Amino acid sequence: MKFFLLGLLFVTSAFASNDLSHRPKSFLTSSGKAVFVDFTTADYTINYDITSRRAVATAMIKFFAPEAGMPIFDSYADPSFVVLNGQNVSSFSTKTPGRETTLRVVNQNVAVGNHTLSVTVPLTTLVDYVDGGVKSAFWASDLDDRRFLERYMPANFEFDQVKMTLTLNFLGAKTIQNVYTNGVVEEVKAGTYKINYPAHYTSSSIFFHTTPASSVVETRYSLKSIDGREIPVVIYVTKSASAATALDQMKAAATDVFQELERDYGAWPHPSLTIYNAGSGGMEYCGATMTSVSAVGHEMFHSYFARGVMPANGNTGWLDEALASWRDKGYQSISVLSGTSMMSNRLYYTRHTDYSAYSFGERFMSYMDNKLSSKGGLKPFMRHMVENRRFAPLFVEEFIQEMSQFYGVSLEDDFKKYTFGTKNKFDYNKSMQTVPHMHQKLSLEQLQELL
Repeated sequence: MKFFLLGLLFVTSAFASNDLSHRPKSFLTSSGKAVFVDFTTADYTINYDITSRRAVATAMIKFFAPEAGMPIFDSYADPSFVVLNGQNVSSFSTKTPGRETTLRVVNQNVAVGNHTLSVTVPLTTLVDYVDGGVKSAFWASDLDDRRFLERYMPANFEFDQVKMTLTLNFLGAKTIQNVYTNGVVEEVKAGTYKINYPAHYTSSSIFFHTTPASSVVETRYSLKSIDGREIPVVIYVTKSASAATALDQMKAAATDVFQELERDYGAWPHPSLTIYNAGSGGMEYCGATMTSVSAVGHEMFHSYFARGVMPANGNTGWLDEALASWRDKGYQSISVLSGTSMMSNRLYYTRHTDYSAYSFGERFMSYMDNKLSSKGGLKPFMRHMVENRRFAPLFVEEFIQEMSQFYGVSLEDDFKKYTFGTKNKFDYNKSMQTVPHMHQKLSLEQLQELL
């Protein structure tokens, strides 16, 4: 037990150190200095009151403030209650200095050290009460601002790795609820479930979907990993006349992709695989996805790059989309690349991925593969990153440094020329392009239909 505890402390310390080294800069507001803090734990509770058709989410957050000031968190919904260190306080929303995003600030200064924050919010987004139960999901998107966990519950920015739990209380339910997620689920008692998530999860990691059991059909099996593990798989789909065929098609596709990715990048990085065959959309989570058969390869690839090798901010998110798109197009190799982009060089607090990643980013990876062909191309480096930088959010500058060290040649000039735009330096700005079908940009109404 002593050795386990020492190991746990070491891992926790490593995550905390990585969080602090990637923490965004504090900034001044009209009320004082707003500071980004390090969430150490976040225990969430959602009460779904089926009878009154209302849901409320409460977050109990323990955090470390590395500097004095007003702590930052985010919640798309306006909080009903905010309690800091046992005292009722207020909070306010504000734009970042470049107006690239909105966040929330506790209207109370804290000293350097450990603190406790409780935030209660109504949960109304992607919630539907049907058949004596409830459909609810945390569908995320990296293509728009504030579309990760903060859309549903109080959370931090994507740099922060947090040990999270989620307790679900289905009050007045008249049906069995299925809970699909990428955490460990325990049924505490009838109508109450507790989910534990790994300490390396961030605000973009959690897959969560609950629905009355009668509304879906599923298949469960396991895949043998090259490291000897049996990886449990669940695939589910909305109940229909064609559901069995849809499950079979997804199972065949997912099995092929699983084997392909393990051959290329090593053992599956996660303890399980969960797939919602929604037939449209597409978004990745840690070892899970909501997707279609045509896009499942793209989304499962993201369990290696995006939710394996993880971005720490919006200016890094283009890397995994560029690599995924490069795979989708058959790992092409080109000798000439025209133009430039600012995928690595947008406004400092940007929280979403540059759309250029899918097109220019894919061509950039094809160009780099050709440039490095005498050293084996990009794939050996990608496998190296999965093995050595998994579950440790990083900046694009760190990715460049790691790549340069791996190949023994400086690659900074290539990234500056093609991904930092005309300013040709490590700074930030903005850029947008068209999104491919793999990550369809669905409206809230379209996402509601997928519940």
